[in-house]
Amino acid sequence: MMKFYGDYHTHSHHSDGRQSVRDIAAAAQKKGIREVAVTDHGPHAAVIGVKNENTYLEIREEVEAINADHEFEVTVFIGAEANIKSLQGDLDVSGQVIAQLDLLIAGLHPYTKPTAVEDGIGIWVQNSLRHFGKGQREKAKNNNTKATVEALYRHPEIDILSHPGLFFAVDMEEIARSCIKNEVLFEINCGHEHPDLSDIMIVNKLGADFIVNSDAHFPETVAQLAYGENIISRLGIEPDRIANCWEGGEYDDKTSNRPTPAHHYRYVRRRQDTDYKLP
Repeated sequence: MMKFYGDYHTHSHHSDGRQSVRDIAAAAQKKGIREVAVTDHGPHAAVIGVKNENTYLEIREEVEAINADHEFEVTVFIGAEANIKSLQGDLDVSGQVIAQLDLLIAGLHPYTKPTAVEDGIGIWVQNSLRHFGKGQREKAKNNNTKATVEALYRHPEIDILSHPGLFFAVDMEEIARSCIKNEVLFEINCGHEHPDLSDIMIVNKLGADFIVNSDAHFPETVAQLAYGENIISRLGIEPDRIANCWEGGEYDDKTSNRPTPAHHYRYVRRRQDTDYKLP
């Protein structure tokens, strides 16, 4: 049985989660993991996003208080799931706020306020037209892929690409190559059970590194990572290519100079180089 030491994609009541930051920490401890990240949706996601960017600073204060209290044997991180909002890969979380986060996730989501009208037409309207034939589907897929790849190249702070292909079809080979080139982790999302086996086979063959996350919106689903464990087992993916696997990689600090973008001070290294012990 594969063990995971962290879950780096959860949502609190500050966006569309049904749990507090403290609930997330408590659930993480109950599930036996050592690290958990609160990564609420960016503000341009209609209905489900945070009220505004300042919300992340409020969450950061909550996270710091929980960590300082030492009530839980879990380290809580503050992150964001930023929305890609244009064909040029713009994000809805500013660089000033990203610099206050421990990690950054990014991805495409429905009902996101675009940067410009042409972006809304090119991504969200075009995806609604995908049902009208192969030509429209291919155009949507190409636009989705372009937006995602642009985001990965333009924003070196991105640590994780969330649920690639969910809601918005993409060219998995192109996405995998971009993740490799930019050292971004390709997420196996257990909450949505996505991507599917065939897509992960493509990404695995190309050599991208993975992270298995819950995308939990409720305490019961924090660290619920069975889908990812099953996929990894079926494909025989080596543990050291799974960033949060006990037997493989491990996120650790390269410097204590916080705050700073996560991508610049957290890295994946082999499990045997750490002093963690299996529970």
